[in-house]
Amino acid sequence: MLFPLARRELRRWSRQAEAIDEPVLRELALAKLQHEALVAEGAAAFGLLTTRAHRSDVVRAVVAYEVLYDVVDAIGELPSPDPLAHNRAVHAALLDALAPSTPCRFRLQLRRAADDGEPCYLTLLVRACREALGRLPAHRLTLPALERFATRAAEAQSLNHAGIQRGNHAALARWAAAQRAPGTVWWEVAAAAGDPLGIFALLAAAGDPATRRRDVAAIERAYFPTIGALVWLMESLVDQREDARSGNHSYVAHYDSPHDAARRLTTLALRAGRAAEALPRGSSHVVLLTGVASLYLSDPRACAHEAAEAAAAIHEALGWPVRLLLWVLRLRRRLRRSRRPGGARLVTCRDVLPSSAEVRP
Repeated sequence: MLFPLARRELRRWSRQAEAIDEPVLRELALAKLQHEALVAEGAAAFGLLTTRAHRSDVVRAVVAYEVLYDVVDAIGELPSPDPLAHNRAVHAALLDALAPSTPCRFRLQLRRAADDGEPCYLTLLVRACREALGRLPAHRLTLPALERFATRAAEAQSLNHAGIQRGNHAALARWAAAQRAPGTVWWEVAAAAGDPLGIFALLAAAGDPATRRRDVAAIERAYFPTIGALVWLMESLVDQREDARSGNHSYVAHYDSPHDAARRLTTLALRAGRAAEALPRGSSHVVLLTGVASLYLSDPRACAHEAAEAAAAIHEALGWPVRLLLWVLRLRRRLRRSRRPGGARLVTCRDVLPSSAEVRP
């Protein structure tokens, strides 16, 4: 049920993206949907954490939020005379999507002067998320935590994009160091703030009428900073070469060496596993964490020289469930490649990680 619904939602947003009049926004939206579809489908798996009666609305909310997050991220990368103001204006959509009863605050300056009165693509995404969230039985209980997550995400992403354009991340470092996250360095805090998994977990909790305040507090503590930092840094780990070529900010590059990164990410992986297990529905949180980690570990870039040591260490720290998921995800990637025009080479299990990471029961 979860993944077919997620794919239907993605087709819906693809149709909306194709209808965008503004050419820059249309191109960005379609590109993000093409390249990030697997991530949006993965976000839908958070529907496992909620009740069956409200699972559809949770999936609609998380898919809409992931699609919104991706396109806002792309818009934030566009050049601007004032990159911080530009990013804050558009990243306000991340807060708007989780505030069902307040006016929208985001500003999008890409729209053509001739406006036919139709809502823009971002407005449709914000509305879809709001409407789905408003139907969830415990949504009012989760709103304060959702606002904190979205506020951190919007500011971290705004400062990050502005820092890329200015060539200096000092402002992001100062902001991250000011957050209450003992036992972490600033780039781990910034990474955790940027990761949306905590929002997805809270949306799932909003769909369960049995959710209590202590459950919401436990989710917030587990996902920020520990789980969020691990997941965002894993994405940074596999993106290192692309980030170096494009000039994008690499969080994982702040570690002193690949060995230092492997040591630290192992610690975060162990902490994240314990934090997920201690939550209500802990076994499901562990499955989801393992699934997200496996998504990155199954990426062929995880075996690159600069990533291989840390990838193997994370794999070892998270244990045998990763091996089964790796096999499934590798197969999925191979099937996707085989359908591409030109017949791209199929990637085997042994191409991706060392033989010690082979699937074993």
